[in-house]
Amino acid sequence: MKCTLCNMCMIEDSATGCVLVQHRLPKATNPWCGLTFPGGHVEAGESITASTVREIREETGLTVSNLRMCGVVEWETIGERTDGSPAEVTANSKYIVFMFRTSTYTGELSSSAEGQMEWMTLDEMRKGGLAPHMEEYLRVLLEDDVPQAYGISGSGILEAIR
Repeated sequence: MKCTLCNMCMIEDSATGCVLVQHRLPKATNPWCGLTFPGGHVEAGESITASTVREIREETGLTVSNLRMCGVVEWETIGERTDGSPAEVTANSKYIVFMFRTSTYTGELSSSAEGQMEWMTLDEMRKGGLAPHMEEYLRVLLEDDVPQAYGISGSGILEAIR
């Protein structure tokens, strides 16, 4: 089974109560778009935390520290048997997103090809066109008793798990 590791980080400005939001643009390889938080893929030879720091710097210009891991979002791709029978399905791949929060950052904010960056309140973010399933991502980030969300790609469902 193929497994892709990713990260996402909610950066909070403790002085204003705002969070750094990315207006994620669709790509040919990934049409997922809308309001979300910066993040990306873990590269070979890189720890999950180091990949988060790198991705945030690439996408925002900021250097983050004091990351707090909040949980994971896991997507699974399910395939059918070659005869098309739904009786036996097999997992083809997993996509695991490690979710972080921090309010410690330095640097000057900039946007990237991934999307425009903007400080917003969580209420403004929620009303502004969230990326698909972002409410469940927010539950993992914000609710201490929700360590994971799990979904099956193509089902349109992502559920927060307590």
